[in-house]
Amino acid sequence: MKRYFLLIASVSFILGCQPKPSFDKEKLTVELDSILEIDQRYRKELLAIEETGGRNSPKAKEVIKKIWQADSSNVRRIVEIIDMVGGYPGESMVGGSAGRATFYVLQHAPDSIQDKYYDLIIDAASRNELKKSLAAMYQDRYLMHRGEPQIYGTQVRTEYKTDPTTGMRFDSTYVWPLADTTNIDSIRTLSGMGPLEEYLNQFGVSRWE
Repeated sequence: MKRYFLLIASVSFILGCQPKPSFDKEKLTVELDSILEIDQRYRKELLAIEETGGRNSPKAKEVIKKIWQADSSNVRRIVEIIDMVGGYPGESMVGGSAGRATFYVLQHAPDSIQDKYYDLIIDAASRNELKKSLAAMYQDRYLMHRGEPQIYGTQVRTEYKTDPTTGMRFDSTYVWPLADTTNIDSIRTLSGMGPLEEYLNQFGVSRWE
């Protein structure tokens, strides 16, 4: 069954009755902040390289390899942390910045991991442990990876192509197809996001239909 429901719908988790192991929240906060910094560091490097047209350069390939290695390590540790705390380590536990780390790592994880922890992300947003706008992004990416229309318009794709005549490379940026283009701004408002047009202006995209 397709998961075309909005974040305003609460998803319940049945947690075990066994007592949770104790852990140091302060140390966990520091660790999650570190994981988030690592998750973003190499992606920022790659973005800077791509903006100068060096996506296929040896340097870009080196950074991509670092991203893969970091993602693999981060996913393993985040799964351990989820098990350790018995759920999503969100804002009430570790604060806003550290509370975003789990989201970023899981959304960059393989599809099987994204699928396994999908409900965890939606539930965290419904309990204000994670910003609803981030959970919306997770949901859109989840749908996009499965070839389905997105709901909130957060997923913008850039394809790099080569002109067969001139041999020159160019990029083509577009919005992944939307499930509902008529009510998109109302849908985004429910998740704390502004108008889609303002969001897309950041990517130089003006159309989404």
